[in-house]
This record gives sequence, C-alpha cells and structure tokens, in this order.
Amino acid sequence: MIKLKLEIQPRDDHQVNVIAEFESELLEQYKRRSARKIAEKTRIPGFRPGKAPYDVVRRVVGDEALIEQAIEDLIDEYYPKILEEAQLKPGAAGNLEKILSLDPPKFSFLVPLEPEVDLGNYKEIRLEYTPEVVEEQEITDFLKRLQTNYSTAEPVDRPAQEGDLVYVKFSGKLTHPADEQDEVVFPERPAQFILGSDLLENRTFPFPGFSEHLLGKKEGESFTLTHTYPQEEEDPALQGKEVEFQVTVQSVKSLILPELNDEFAQNVGQFETLEDLKKAIREQLENAKKEKADETFFNQLFEQFQSQATIKYPPQVLEHEIEHLLEDFQHDLSRQGMELDTYLKMVNKDRETFIREELQPVARRRLERSLIMEKFADVEQIKLDEANYQQAVQDSLRDLQSIPMDKKPTKAEQNQLTQEVLIYNINRRLNQMILDRMKAIATGQTIEEQPTNEVTPTEINAETETASEPVTGENQTPPAEEQN
Repeated sequence: MIKLKLEIQPRDDHQVNVIAEFESELLEQYKRRSARKIAEKTRIPGFRPGKAPYDVVRRVVGDEALIEQAIEDLIDEYYPKILEEAQLKPGAAGNLEKILSLDPPKFSFLVPLEPEVDLGNYKEIRLEYTPEVVEEQEITDFLKRLQTNYSTAEPVDRPAQEGDLVYVKFSGKLTHPADEQDEVVFPERPAQFILGSDLLENRTFPFPGFSEHLLGKKEGESFTLTHTYPQEEEDPALQGKEVEFQVTVQSVKSLILPELNDEFAQNVGQFETLEDLKKAIREQLENAKKEKADETFFNQLFEQFQSQATIKYPPQVLEHEIEHLLEDFQHDLSRQGMELDTYLKMVNKDRETFIREELQPVARRRLERSLIMEKFADVEQIKLDEANYQQAVQDSLRDLQSIPMDKKPTKAEQNQLTQEVLIYNINRRLNQMILDRMKAIATGQTIEEQPTNEVTPTEINAETETASEPVTGENQTPPAEEQN
C-alpha cells in the first residue's frame, strides 16, 4: 500500500492547490516501468524490443528521459486517487504546476473545483408576467400585409406615389473610407418597396426613410443621395459612416388588392372562412407577444436569481464557455463570408480586447444562467417524466425527417445524428419544465395552475416583398409560400 501525504491549499478563484508527496521508492518503480516502455519503442543495439536491461536503457536514453516518462505515468495513475483521497470534485481538468522534489516525489497540482450554487431564498422572488393583448388594429394590419402579398401589380406611366410598388437598383459606397477599407458597402442589387406603407418589416433598409426618396420618381430615373449612419448602427462597417447611394428606378407599379372575403381566406391557406383566418392570425400574434413577454420576463427573472444567488466556479469553466461562444461567432461570420480577423479590423479591436469586452460578459451571463437552472432543477427535483420523454422521441423523429441530406449517411453517422437530435429535444423539454416552474414560483402560481409554454402556432406568412428579396415577377406579387 503506497503512503500518500496530501496538503490542500484553497484559493480565492474556486481552485485548490494540492501538494502530494509519495514514498521515495515509488518513483524508482516507475522509472523501471518507463525503461521497459521506452525499450519497446526505441531500437537498442544488441537487444530485441523490450528486452534491454534497465541500466542499458538508462545509459542510452539518459536519466532525464526516464524521469520525465516516469512522472507522466505516475501522475496518470495516481491523480484520480489524489482527488478521491482529498475528496475533491473537479470542475475541469487539473494540471501539474510544480515538481517540488524528486526524493521524495512531491508534486503541486492546481485543481479547479466543481461549480457551486446557493440559490438563496428564491421562493420569495416575485415578478409580474403580463403579455400584451392583441388589438383589433394589429389583426387588420396583418390582413393588409396578406392582401399586399396576394395583390396584382400593374405598370403605370406616372411618378411613384404612396401605395405603389417601386422596383429599383441601388448601390452604396463610403464617402470617406478608412485606409485599406473597401469603399463599397452595398454592392449593386435589386430591391423593391411599397411606398408609404408602415406595415413592412424592412422600413429601415438600407436606412430609415430610404423609400421616401422614391416618391415622385419615374421609371428610368436615376439619382444620388447620401446618408450618415449613427454610431450605434448594428453593422460595424457603417457605424458613424457617410454613405453615398446611386439609385435607378426600374419600374413603378400600382397595387390592386384582392377583396377580403372567404375566397381570399381559402387562397391564403386551409381556412374555410375569413373568420377562420382572423382567428388563426390572432393566435399567431398572441403567440408572438407571448414569446416576447417570456423573453423579457425571464431576462428579468434571471437577474433577480443572480442578484441573490452565490455562484462559484473556476476560471477554466468560464474560459470553456467563451471558447464555445467564439466558435459560434466565427461560424456565423463564415456564413457571411467573413473571417474573424477581418471583423476585428472593422471594429478596430484586437482579439484579446474583443473577447474581454464583447464575449466574456455574454459567456458569464450564459454560464451563470445555466448553473442556476441546473441547481434549481436539482433543488426542485425536476425530472423528465415518461410522457415528456416520449414526446421528445416523437419530436426527434420529426426533426430527423426534415434534415436535408446531400448523401445517405452511414449507419454510424445516422446513429450519432439520432442521438444528438434526441439529446437536444430532451434538454429542450427539460429546460422548458425548469422555466415553467421558475415562472410559476415567481408569479405565485401553484404547479397545477402553471400554464405550459409548449405551443405549435399556425404560421401565416404576412411579410410583403422587401428590399432584401429579389424581383420575382412582372405583373404578379407572389403569394407568401412562393416567396420563402
């Protein structure tokens, strides 16, 4: 039985230094093991692999190589025993910080601890939940968008006026580009606008009020205009920059809206009457408002949980979360055809500053919310029941059928994908159960009164043709399902 002396030194960052001291003979045993291992891989003249005596191997490879291999093997075997003996639960991989001595073998390890969360008196948290009511005007506006989707567009030989569909071609370039910055920020593209409409999703594209400059313009007319973007503009390439736009009106068309009746409802989707359509619109708008209310509610709720909770975790756990966030961010950039280095030049930040100022706060918030939910589920004993598990299986089967495949996956690939999708749906349902319980407690409901957040709304696409969409027809504005 190997004797082991341990000294535990707690640190302020939720890590501990563990000093482990072994018997002197142990290192010598591992040196001899290492010699056999090295002899199997190293050609030693006069001996078959693995058969060279210890002294010969030592003379050929040197004491330093033997000791290095011996320490590596010793730590691989004994580190789990050190954690067990010290009764430590690591939250991330530990590392050997120092070799304090070789006779006796004495090592200093840095061990990050498992995160700890004390939720405090969370059952006293109260937060009002009030989703907005859907007004009749919102349903009317939605119907107007649907009418526009199904309208016919007829060319007119006159200046554009409110209500017209105007097709344009435009481009934009910086008036004062920075050094080595591409002046073209909007390559030439087609776009279309319904003038005077406040129902469009893209009223701010390419900047608020752009379409107003088209009023009074005729087909074939070209003009130039400039716009200075505010410093808080979402696109870093446009923040505080003046852009000159070249615009050409390609055509002006008058929209003829269809009559709102049962026939219109039947054309839109599987609705028998206009009232059925209105009912579906109301449900969709209610679901949208509920999602928005949920987002606001849970952001505020987690702030209250975090303000009274005691959350401890080692820096490695946060670093791991930052790495995930950075990977996701780089993936999003690559989908836009941009590299991280290019983005950093645009925002005038180095990698370290960007991570510290932009990613770290988001990673910290996401990590702490995840830890709070995990602890809350444990305290409240929230587990996935059989009904929810079976529903997760059904959701996974549906999701798998909808995933596009370039080629038929191998059996191993199919099994891995199936497992990943199932785990995702199980976690999604479990998270929903946790959020529902949090919401019930914060709003003072009993569990029986608690409403479910699982909804499957009837989706009705009422987005009209927008400037980001291509010109799709000469005289007919296509219906919604043809635009997607």
